Amino acid sequence: MIGCTDCWPASDLLPYELLRLPAASSSLISLSQFSASAQHLCSSGSHAAEPLPNAAVYKVDIITGTVRGAGTHASAVVQLVGADGESAEYVLGNDQDEYGFERGSRKVYELDIGTELGTLQCVKVQQVPASVAELGSDWYLDRIEVTGPEGVCWRFPCDAWFGRTEGDDYTGVMERTLTASEVRPVAAPRRLATPLAVTASAVALPHPEKVGAGHPKAVNRKAEGWGGEDAYFCSTTKDGTFALGVADGVYMWKQQGIDSGLFSRSLMAYARQAVLEGERDPVKVLRKAEDGNERDGLKGSSTACVVLIDTAQGQLKSANVGDSGFLIVGQGGSGEQLSVRYHSPQQEHSFGCPYQLGHYEGADSPEDAMLMTVPVEAGDFVVLGSDGLWDNLSDEQILEEVRASLHAREGASAAAHRLAAAAFRHSLDRHSQTPYSLGASEAFDMVYSGGKMDDITVVVALLR
Repeated sequence: MIGCTDCWPASDLLPYELLRLPAASSSLISLSQFSASAQHLCSSGSHAAEPLPNAAVYKVDIITGTVRGAGTHASAVVQLVGADGESAEYVLGNDQDEYGFERGSRKVYELDIGTELGTLQCVKVQQVPASVAELGSDWYLDRIEVTGPEGVCWRFPCDAWFGRTEGDDYTGVMERTLTASEVRPVAAPRRLATPLAVTASAVALPHPEKVGAGHPKAVNRKAEGWGGEDAYFCSTTKDGTFALGVADGVYMWKQQGIDSGLFSRSLMAYARQAVLEGERDPVKVLRKAEDGNERDGLKGSSTACVVLIDTAQGQLKSANVGDSGFLIVGQGGSGEQLSVRYHSPQQEHSFGCPYQLGHYEGADSPEDAMLMTVPVEAGDFVVLGSDGLWDNLSDEQILEEVRASLHAREGASAAAHRLAAAAFRHSLDRHSQTPYSLGASEAFDMVYSGGKMDDITVVVALLR
């Protein structure tokens, strides 16, 4: 990097936390009573309680959105309303170890209710007033899903803010009534009959002008490597998780005597270490990586994308900060024509100014990452890359290169080199139409042609 949606939702595939809350007292808990009652309810809810005699147990999934700032430290009060009655009001999100609702998270609670409520009609949600909660109480709720005692699941979409309006006015609504949009039987968790086998390889090419400036051409190893200010890692774990990462340091820090290549390489090293130590949340992987850089006193900034593939469930989870990202090429599992099944969106403050992790005030954070959860299957190509790839090759051109690689029966290493070579050729072509030239023409209201010379990193994972 030289200078400064269609996104999969926080889906059914996300891991969750399970808490069981006993029924509240006979009188409902209102917001005005919360201060006196919250501690009692939450301490009760922090331990799995025995169901009440003849109790009806409802599982409540609270899914927080993935938009920037969606998470909250505040709790919420939830009440279920059915054709045959309504539940007590339950204070949720005030757990002993983790308060509120994190961005992109799914938190699951079991409510022991005294009797079945019949067909659910709505869910009433109230956010705890800011005077009771900590700072950061605004909350973007994606949806609530409720599973009844008979195994029927109701989906209650929200897709709206609590505590602030669309104009970032922190005096928005604190209470909403959600109605069901879908009723369906509970599906069993997806688990593949045979775990996916993953082979991966990567290549990093530095900007041509850096080769003769004391930089080695590239350092490409099986587990990690770098070229210029780009860095990557690939790693497999004992529990069947396969991890990939790419980071692109900002070269312009060199004007202040700072080597962002050190920042990006260390970021990827710490990310790989976090995965090998058991971390399976991509946002927390990035958080641990940035914390490691901060402890080491490293300066600079970098984009970053981390991908975790659960080979047993056929699930890819990703956290992306900036204009690095990933793309999936596959057939969709039914012999369909090969196509680009998914391409992660880029995060930019403006054209040429992507989100980035860094040491300076105003840098973006891992919690600002765009989160994605995507199903994957045997036959898929997962392509991870820095902006040196995405600026110079369109999705259609990447697809053509993947087709050629398949036709030649190439492995991951040859496929990665093929894509990197194609991106490099386009970066030198002053007359080609590239994603970068199209973006520059739109941003600057001018006609621009040609590629963009830059560091280029490509990581390819083949799923079998």
